[in-house]
Amino acid sequence: MTLMMRRRLITLHPRFMETGTLKTFRHEFLSCCERDFSCLNRSDRNLSYRERLSSGIADIKKDDAVDLFQSMIRSRPLPSIIDFSRLFSAVAKTKQYELVLSLCKQMELQGIAHSIYTLSIVINCFCRRRKLGFAFSVLGKILKLGYEPDTVTFSTLVNGLCLEGRVSEAVVIVDRMVEMKVRPNLVTLNTLVNGLCLKDQVSEAEALVDRMVEHGCQPDQFTYGPILNRICKSGNTVSALDLLRKMEDKKVKPQVVTYNMIIDSLCKNGNYDEALSLFNEMEREGIKADVITYNSLIGGFCNAGRWDDGAQLLRDMITRNITPNVVTFSALIDCFVKEGKLINEHRR
Repeated sequence: MTLMMRRRLITLHPRFMETGTLKTFRHEFLSCCERDFSCLNRSDRNLSYRERLSSGIADIKKDDAVDLFQSMIRSRPLPSIIDFSRLFSAVAKTKQYELVLSLCKQMELQGIAHSIYTLSIVINCFCRRRKLGFAFSVLGKILKLGYEPDTVTFSTLVNGLCLEGRVSEAVVIVDRMVEMKVRPNLVTLNTLVNGLCLKDQVSEAEALVDRMVEHGCQPDQFTYGPILNRICKSGNTVSALDLLRKMEDKKVKPQVVTYNMIIDSLCKNGNYDEALSLFNEMEREGIKADVITYNSLIGGFCNAGRWDDGAQLLRDMITRNITPNVVTFSALIDCFVKEGKLINEHRR
């Protein structure tokens, strides 16, 4: 039987060749394989850019960003606008703002429409490049396309205006947000407060915080930080302490940097006992003092001639494994020299 089957195959083979059936079959088989492998390659390319996006593109370099973008626009089907947003956002975080603007332009040329998020990224890049005119043009484009500007969009413009010192215009933007029922968030508030404080408009900054609280925006330590810094630099320790109590009333827990600013201001004003009292208060609240806290107190007490208090603080500092730095020793040496005690301490 095996011999008969072999003979039949031999006799069939010429007929296949004569009719061209085998040649056709081989051609179709190879074409099918080619199509399958081609699809597989395209799938691999799609997976490639997706994997690169999902694996993390923090601190992405220019060449890598361009290569990834080119890979994305070559892919079929094209990536979603969300994928492009992730790339643009990552590049913007590395401060390569011109590159982001260039890639966005190329994306538009490929017929890929922007989203509100990508347009907000473009606004941010223009603001960082101090090109506010272009930023507001993009805002106009957002409105023309029928998008509703969101908190991120407005906050970006507020930051851009504050960077250029145009704080009054930034305040107008925030008021416009409230009118449009777009609630400012903490980033918006903190940005504007910092801008006002840089212009020494401390009372306006405080009024803004109170107004935002009424609209449901809860401030944090970073909100009050610039205000407190300006108050302390002006030497108004009474207002600084009042603001500290106000923070506590609003359930904003002060940090060590908050206490350090006030303690330093109290010491410079000669209110050493109040500074020490505040130091003890922060300890009771579970906030650990650092080298800056001790430097302010030690320098203050030594300047006041209260050597025992200063020495006790230095011992306490070392006991807590807080290493004195050059500021600590400079303050001590300066006071020793002023009091003529350097030689006596050396003899001991």
